[in-house]
Amino acid sequence: MKLPSKLSNLLCGMLLLAAPLSADASSDAASSKSKKARRPVFSGWVASESQLRNRPVARPSGNIVISSVNEPKNVVSVNIYNADGSYNEDALDKLNRVWRCRRTQTERQIDPHLFEVISHVYDRFQKPLTLVSGFRNQKKTTSFHYAGSASDLSVTGVPDSRLKAFVESLDTGGMGIGIYPHAGFIHVDIRPEPSYRWIDNSPPGTSDMGQPKTSRDRSPNS
Repeated sequence: MKLPSKLSNLLCGMLLLAAPLSADASSDAASSKSKKARRPVFSGWVASESQLRNRPVARPSGNIVISSVNEPKNVVSVNIYNADGSYNEDALDKLNRVWRCRRTQTERQIDPHLFEVISHVYDRFQKPLTLVSGFRNQKKTTSFHYAGSASDLSVTGVPDSRLKAFVESLDTGGMGIGIYPHAGFIHVDIRPEPSYRWIDNSPPGTSDMGQPKTSRDRSPNS
């Protein structure tokens, strides 16, 4: 039995209209998936002169209050300076202990200029800092963590983007500053010029970041 011509024409028209809609939806989904897959995990760039501080940074107070993410209850409070402005060796030794490689328990003399940057951070926010990773006794000897001039940091209650912006304001040249939005910390190091910036979207616990494995799946300060 044949359908009436009008009904047949109506059904054919509806099928023709639905086909492009279905194709467009599939195309949009594929495009969205492709864009998501293409998002880089890491992107970095050399800091331009316009991004650097053009005047000297005043000396910080020298005060640092910090604990390691591995030992949150062991809070170390020191002043890195003596009364005459020289470095206090006992204070540096205590910080070197905090900065030790947690995998091998190896200590290294940390660049005191890094501690000056961290003292500036403490002066600005007046909150204890958390050290996520300091010295790393690792195979990658070109790492500034291995060189003893780097740290991964967070400050409770301070968004990582705000912390990064403040540290960037201290850079007159010769610093590496990165942010790890999903892991919840920033990286800061002292290095030869030029200064460098980056964003790393790696998840928490990624081995090459040196982030201790925790149950955190995103930044606590974002």
